[in-house]
Amino acid sequence: MHQPTESQRLLKQALEGRSIKVNWLRNYREALPLLREADPPHLVLAEALLPDGTWADVINLACQARKPVKVIVVSRLIDVRLYVETMAGGAFDFLVPPVTSDELTHVVACAVESVLNLRRTQAQGADAELTGRYCRSHQDPQPLAGMKEDRGA
Repeated sequence: MHQPTESQRLLKQALEGRSIKVNWLRNYREALPLLREADPPHLVLAEALLPDGTWADVINLACQARKPVKVIVVSRLIDVRLYVETMAGGAFDFLVPPVTSDELTHVVACAVESVLNLRRTQAQGADAELTGRYCRSHQDPQPLAGMKEDRGA
């Protein structure tokens, strides 16, 4: 079984110490039960290349979660095309290790702020479809799913 790196372990520990649920997924199969929970993690860090699925599969699953979830895609390769695809496909961000502690802190803080705002809105009685509205589909990245596109009419 794949053991998390020291930096992954420390990041997870720091976030959980702040009551932020986060999981580093090594395969799609691990994402299924987590993202189908009544209280899914706030943030998912997913490898770009999964042995049994794709980053897009994880994002689509996150978009179906009962509460908003942000996905950060991590790739060991610098690939501009993959970066563009993941961002257009709904990833919150795309990281290529090694990243500095400041960079990682900034990305995670922004993702957590975003997901907490979405969850507060949802808890205040927003439409039950809130989660899906803020997820972009990797098949049709624009406009945001469920939102009307302004064509200057």
